[in-house]
Amino acid sequence: MSTNILELLQTVKAIIHTFVRFLPLGFYSFAYLLAALFKDKRGAILLLGLVLNDVAGYSYKNYFKTIPNENCAIFGKKTDGTALGFLPNAHTEIVAFVTAYMYSNMWDEYKFDLIPFVFLALLLLLTIYSRISVGCKNMKDVVFNLITGALLGMLFYYFTGKRYSEAKKGLFEKESCDLGYNNYRCNEIRDGTVILKGSEKRKGKDPKEDEKEDKSYDNYYDNE
Repeated sequence: MSTNILELLQTVKAIIHTFVRFLPLGFYSFAYLLAALFKDKRGAILLLGLVLNDVAGYSYKNYFKTIPNENCAIFGKKTDGTALGFLPNAHTEIVAFVTAYMYSNMWDEYKFDLIPFVFLALLLLLTIYSRISVGCKNMKDVVFNLITGALLGMLFYYFTGKRYSEAKKGLFEKESCDLGYNNYRCNEIRDGTVILKGSEKRKGKDPKEDEKEDKSYDNYYDNE
């Protein structure tokens, strides 16, 4: 019985390590699909941030001639005739970058979103545990990567936060307008969304019928 439990724990640990190992590629894939398939500008902004963050990491490694740890390879251990696959940035730095960007958006909008907040915090802790457990990083490296990723994430939000909020707000307004309030239409203004009565035809109903319905209530209070 105890052997089965240990095997189960080992399997769970292996799954966690595999998940974390490919997590940066998951961020790239998510941002790309969000921008390309769903035409969400937030995905394009996040993808741009990930690229710029990796460019900064690549420049840093080249300038300081850092030697990568073999345990940090994303595509497994080195065999004869093969090369290790390393990312420009550490996993903890990338997750810290994304987390700092999302948290900055919450702070900027004065809106605490519980589910993304908890999810990103747990994801960050899971990444720290995994990279230390596999021997990729020590605590000193983790702290440095967290600080670097957080600073770059907040800096990127400083320059793109307004566009990100506008894209987020525009998506919300589009969803509200697509609800279809009978003969009403949405009219976007600078401060938000207002619902204005329109003259467009409703599906299967003539606008003249709406006028008749409105007039039927004109003398309602006069007859009382």
